[in-house]
Amino acid sequence: MNTPSTNRATDNAKKKPIVNLHDPMQLRVFLGTVVLAVAYFAFYGPLSSTLDSSHTEFDSQLQRYTVICDIERLRDQYKLFKDRLPTNTDTNQWVHYLLDGARQFPLKLITLDPDKVRDVGPYKAVVVRIDLEGELAEIDKFIAWLETNERLIRVDSVNIQPLRDKGRALMATLTIVGLMG
Repeated sequence: MNTPSTNRATDNAKKKPIVNLHDPMQLRVFLGTVVLAVAYFAFYGPLSSTLDSSHTEFDSQLQRYTVICDIERLRDQYKLFKDRLPTNTDTNQWVHYLLDGARQFPLKLITLDPDKVRDVGPYKAVVVRIDLEGELAEIDKFIAWLETNERLIRVDSVNIQPLRDKGRALMATLTIVGLMG
């Protein structure tokens, strides 16, 4: 039954949506929408960009902190061996140092050939090839001296061969790498 008063109410409802806010359900929907819109535009919008910039800043600071920790760890490691890196040395000084070390043992020095100085990270390295003749026990003592002396030396390669005409004597070819500061 459509009476003229209901038709007018329906027409008024279509023309004026605010009149429908007298209905509690429609009022709740309207107020919920308004609250969400205000919350989004007043809080979330400005805070979203602030949060994004904060995350970016946090990530960059975290990377910076990681690098600082790595540098500190490397400095601590360097302190452990910095006394073993001779400063202001050259190939001749390394050759004399190795000769002095070899003289401590009853070994016959056949050849001692230094190569060019090479870059090893931030350091320089001297590469020396030594041919020695002697008994296995003495060659072993010389290698032990190389590994435990006060300088940073690495025995890169060892080649030991028997000498046919000299009984127990052996020929040892060593490649030695020494770091310079």
